[in-house]
Amino acid sequence: MDKAIEVLNQYSLDLERIFKLRSYPIALKFYEKAAEVPEDAVFPMKKFGKHMALCQTFSYTRMKGMTIAMTTEDHWCWNPLIGFGHVECVPGQPQFDEVCKHIGIPQKEKAAAFFEKFPRLPLGKYEAVVTAPLKYATFEPDVVLIYADNAKINHMIRCIKGATGDYITSVFDGIDSCIYCTVPSFQTNEYRVTFPDPGDRERARARDDEAILTIPGGRMKEFMDSVIETDKHMPFGDRLFLFDLNFQHPPFYNSLFRMWGLQEGDEWDLESLK
Repeated sequence: MDKAIEVLNQYSLDLERIFKLRSYPIALKFYEKAAEVPEDAVFPMKKFGKHMALCQTFSYTRMKGMTIAMTTEDHWCWNPLIGFGHVECVPGQPQFDEVCKHIGIPQKEKAAAFFEKFPRLPLGKYEAVVTAPLKYATFEPDVVLIYADNAKINHMIRCIKGATGDYITSVFDGIDSCIYCTVPSFQTNEYRVTFPDPGDRERARARDDEAILTIPGGRMKEFMDSVIETDKHMPFGDRLFLFDLNFQHPPFYNSLFRMWGLQEGDEWDLESLK
């Protein structure tokens, strides 16, 4: 196997170990030709004789470990068809007007202006999208998706800050999370946080306390280098916390308190936090 793929597979093992993830990180890649998708990929219509929503694809991948390929005929939701460039839906067309009726903006003009900005890939450029567990993926992903609870996503954001020296910026909508967590990061090479939408929660088992972190495929090394380095001195802890006063704290607290002439305290034991 390609060495770069082995490194990516190991990244997934590291993430699962450090964060005790409840589901696999997802490797996602767009293919211009459906014939080029990995041989082990399952096409829902061919395999099951049924369609899937993209959020269900994510669920089958991250919870069941399946590699799934989606083409136009496999989709069972309108927004990936538009967002992935499988169908045309632009101002002046009846299908554009129909979508605008159902995106939660009553004013027709505002709805049209909003939907005209909807993230989308070039029409007809990609025939298929493939999702696989990152730990088993045989391809280099365009983006990696991590579903995790808020505390874990928060820790990952801090790791990104450490790697980039900057904030994450995201936009938030109450629907279409499958597009917002894929297309923009693929197009801009930027990290992003997205909240699972009602379809993901109701049909694909996304939890109420989960968010989605998107990592551009080309930035996985940057991200993981920071995650692993951060784990050495500020590991993620999911143990039950006691509301101790004068709690143990990192060594740099004492350094600061000493500079300010304040009382120092006990330093924490890193191993006890893991």
